[in-house]
Amino acid sequence: MSKEVKVGILAVVAIAFSFWGFQFIRGKNALTRSNVFYVEYDNVNRIQISTPVKYLGFQVGFVSEITPQLDKKNIRLTLDLDKTMRIPKNTQANILTETFMGSASIILDIQGDCQGPDCLTSGSTLQGRNLGILGSMVDKDDLKDYVKIVQEGLQVLMDSLSKQMNDPNAKGPLAESMRDLRGTLHNLNSTTGQLDRLLAGSAGDIKGTMANLNSISRNFKANNAQISSILASADTFSTRLSAMDLSATMQKVDASLDNLQSTLSSANTAFSGINTLMGSIEKGEGSLGKLMQDEKLYNNLSSISVKADSLVQDLQERPYRYIPFKNRKKVKRYDRLDTPATKINE
Repeated sequence: MSKEVKVGILAVVAIAFSFWGFQFIRGKNALTRSNVFYVEYDNVNRIQISTPVKYLGFQVGFVSEITPQLDKKNIRLTLDLDKTMRIPKNTQANILTETFMGSASIILDIQGDCQGPDCLTSGSTLQGRNLGILGSMVDKDDLKDYVKIVQEGLQVLMDSLSKQMNDPNAKGPLAESMRDLRGTLHNLNSTTGQLDRLLAGSAGDIKGTMANLNSISRNFKANNAQISSILASADTFSTRLSAMDLSATMQKVDASLDNLQSTLSSANTAFSGINTLMGSIEKGEGSLGKLMQDEKLYNNLSSISVKADSLVQDLQERPYRYIPFKNRKKVKRYDRLDTPATKINE
């Protein structure tokens, strides 16, 4: 055998082995015969090509193709099953989620056996159903038992809670919380009753208040034009006030305050001088001070005043005494003439 023939045979074997290896990687054994079946699902739940198809935990085929059907809004899977598998007409292909991480497979639900025309032929369509996580983990018959167990546990729990809540002598945080809750509800009921009685007793006052408010609102509505006029006048006044030269006015006020402060300073100085003068007088300084402090001088002045008063009185009564006469005898004669009259008058 020539080298060329050997190389050709080796190439053919390599190509055949490569094809078989590719199909094997996809999950299909090219050396075995298989039947093709189709299944349609609304959701394939992460099913991929080469996902195994199992019957009672044994792999009997794989998913060879996944085809979206946009017109039907579903996904069609192509299943390659072992040629020896007899598939009855009522067989279901259920998607089973095996782990929480998302690993899934297709489980064939075959009810009984079939022979000849009672079996589905290659190219037929199977019924499909997605079991989901709960349906994958628990069988439908077992699910009822689990639900029954959960119901019994919940019933026991509810009975225990009811006993804790209704028994006044029960102890524990839950019983104390329920007693506190009852007290709170009782207080709330009492408070609402008091509030209801208060509202019932104050219904007349509330109606009167609402009537007064209604009357006030009507007055506001009736006097809306006057209120608008007052607001407009206030706006005009504020506008005029803002337009006034307040800066110049404040400067004048400041100047007046300065003058007033200067006047007060002068008055303060004058009062200080008066205080100083009064202090000097009290100390006996100066003529007025000596006059007020020297009692002897005061007595002399008082005596002089009395004598001056007597002199004036004598001048009024006997003016002839003070007329310069050359003859003193006449004066004495007049004195004798006045003496009896004076005595008579006395």
